[in-house]
Amino acid sequence: MGRNANLHDNFIRSILSNKKVAVDYFKNYLPATVSKKLNFSTLTQLPDTYLSDALKKTMSDIVYSCRRKGSKKHIKVSLLIEHKSYPDQYTPVQIGGYIFSALQKQLANKEPLSLVIPVLLYHGKGRWQYRTLADLFEETDPEWKQYIPGFEFVYNNLGALNDAEVERLNNKFLAASLLTLKHAAEQQWIIHNVVKLLLWAAESSPELQKGFIIYLYSGVEEIDEKLLNLLQETTKKDVMSALDIYIEKGRKKGLEEGRKSGIEEGMEKGKEQVVKNLLAAGKFSVAEIAGFAGVPEAFVKKLRAPLK
Repeated sequence: MGRNANLHDNFIRSILSNKKVAVDYFKNYLPATVSKKLNFSTLTQLPDTYLSDALKKTMSDIVYSCRRKGSKKHIKVSLLIEHKSYPDQYTPVQIGGYIFSALQKQLANKEPLSLVIPVLLYHGKGRWQYRTLADLFEETDPEWKQYIPGFEFVYNNLGALNDAEVERLNNKFLAASLLTLKHAAEQQWIIHNVVKLLLWAAESSPELQKGFIIYLYSGVEEIDEKLLNLLQETTKKDVMSALDIYIEKGRKKGLEEGRKSGIEEGMEKGKEQVVKNLLAAGKFSVAEIAGFAGVPEAFVKKLRAPLK
């Protein structure tokens, strides 16, 4: 179930940019010593202007601010989410850059310094042990380690969580999303659990559901009749139709195949894959397929010929 990094990025940003989902995520996965002192009603996603210009070029993460409970001053705690789908031992260096960039931006904005709590969300299959920045300097003399910046971060490793534990989350859309991220490389697991995942995702807004469905089906190599029927039975008609799924998958697969040969060829491959998906469904006429895919009928007939 191959997925590119941008697909992971877009999905995670879409779900955690929703305040309700973000609140439930933080309540469940921040340490209790932190979450119980935060006033989540004040949770606010910070705009890109909060980051330094240099960092904005490489950062795809999400930053929230949240005030502490009972604070008379406008003290904020910034929550920064970085996600990885593969182990990267130098992530502490990256997180350190985020922390100091955020602090520098606070100073530039003439704000009092506020705490930054980084959260690393990891959903890859490889084993990845938590390590601090100081741990990367293995041969440094102990008395020299005082010169290494020290900070901790919250490590949320989905692979280390039991599925049953995730399923117990009150926010079922969040549960479905985290389970799909955890098992993103396991196509058979997705197919086996698709009904449950779709039913849970249906408890969210149409926009969140649409993003979830696209991500869920992006890793299923072949969308067969059974999966399409499940999709139609468990989701609202105004969220994503079976036809939308065919077209979305065909477009993405074709663009990926044509990526190395240029944009125009990628677009052509995308249309070709859409037509093939619609032909395989066996439900649409040549004229309908041509209209759906935005191609001449002759193009459809040419691709249909080898299938007869």
